[in-house]
Amino acid sequence: MTHLLRLRSKYLPRMEKGCFGILFLCCRQKKNASPSRALAVTQRLMILLLAGVAALIGSADGRLIHPAVSKLPPQMVWAWERPEDLRWLPDDVGVAYLAVSIELRGSKTVVRPRRPPVLMRDHTAQVPVIHVDPLWHPSPRLTPAQREVIVSQVLGAVPLANRGVVQLDFEARRSQRVFLAEVVEQIRQRLPREIALSMTALASWCAEDYWLADLPADEFVPMAFRMGSDDRAVRAQLARRGRFFRQRCAAAIGSATDEVSIPGRALRHYHFSPAAWTPELWSRTAP
Repeated sequence: MTHLLRLRSKYLPRMEKGCFGILFLCCRQKKNASPSRALAVTQRLMILLLAGVAALIGSADGRLIHPAVSKLPPQMVWAWERPEDLRWLPDDVGVAYLAVSIELRGSKTVVRPRRPPVLMRDHTAQVPVIHVDPLWHPSPRLTPAQREVIVSQVLGAVPLANRGVVQLDFEARRSQRVFLAEVVEQIRQRLPREIALSMTALASWCAEDYWLADLPADEFVPMAFRMGSDDRAVRAQLARRGRFFRQRCAAAIGSATDEVSIPGRALRHYHFSPAAWTPELWSRTAP
């Protein structure tokens, strides 16, 4: 409640100023135009007001949407570790591409920069992805040094992010969640304010096994594919609700081209393909 009151005191003056401005314009239009035209103008202005309020408040849980995230295209493709030529992509489709892979082996950390080429036009929205693979054997020690390597690699990817968004892909096991939370905290503290942190999430993390509420990532992308034993329950939830019901997971969603299409909706859709992207594959995938 205190958090919401702070938001209200911060943004209400701007909203009130906008409302008075709209009322002034409406009255001016009604004085100088026909009733039907005045009504149409009033409706358009009210739509602009509502959009402005949504941008200020951000989301239903009171968190502000990071400006860089809000400017990403509504459709994104993931380009994984294989040669990709994506210069044919439509202008309104972005690319989240694997930039660095990190393996955690016991107390060791192995960093592998991307080797296969990924070709994109300069104006395509580009989000570098840092993938972290905590191996099962030997089980990672999750040391401060390993945490620092991950954080440093994410910070190092900032110059590659031509839209000001970097993405962390870390499918942590339950015992590794505290470590992942520390990593996310450190990244967000050390990233420049104008750079947004996107983070992939297992679908279960955005359903019954929800533990992300306090993580300071700017975007969560629940991966509604390769869900294993959770597949049926998550698909049923999406079919019933139309989206992930956890507020921090409602803005984006990820799916795969080789699985049955998911019924969920979101402002931004990330598409994964196990094979190289082609214009034909995208034409079958695009909504």
